[in-house]
Amino acid sequence: MKRIVILFLIITLFAIPYLAYSSSDIDEIHSKKDPILAGALSWYVPGLGQIYAEAYFKGAVFWVIEESLIVGTIMSFANLKLDITRAFDLGVVIKSKEAPSASDKRTAILLGVSLVTVHFFNVVDAVSTSLRYNRNIEDNYTVKVGYGLDENGFTLGVKVKF
Repeated sequence: MKRIVILFLIITLFAIPYLAYSSSDIDEIHSKKDPILAGALSWYVPGLGQIYAEAYFKGAVFWVIEESLIVGTIMSFANLKLDITRAFDLGVVIKSKEAPSASDKRTAILLGVSLVTVHFFNVVDAVSTSLRYNRNIEDNYTVKVGYGLDENGFTLGVKVKF
């Protein structure tokens, strides 16, 4: 069951960007991404800022890493019991360990520090990914208009880079 849920989440993360465009859209409009918005999105939902900046795989990787660290940190201090009663009643009981061992405490501290570090890096990376996306847009999709006066008259030129 867990594998099905994880597979569904991964497919959803990769499919959402493609579902936003209809097949009749020939020209895709490239707009600049706001770095502050990308950082804020990654602050609240890990990897969402990268997905906003169209780095879909990177966003999915950050989401999986942070969620794994959260679950690992919780599980080092808690006992998880899956309670299935009747046909459709499913319950999860999470109880704190009464006396966690020293190794459980070290594991929780290590995972917690790792979580904070990865989360900080996630937000910074979302900002830099959106800035990199904006530079790529400026380099690859630019329109330059030039004009001038010479002995033959007035000239007007348009240079479009695709």
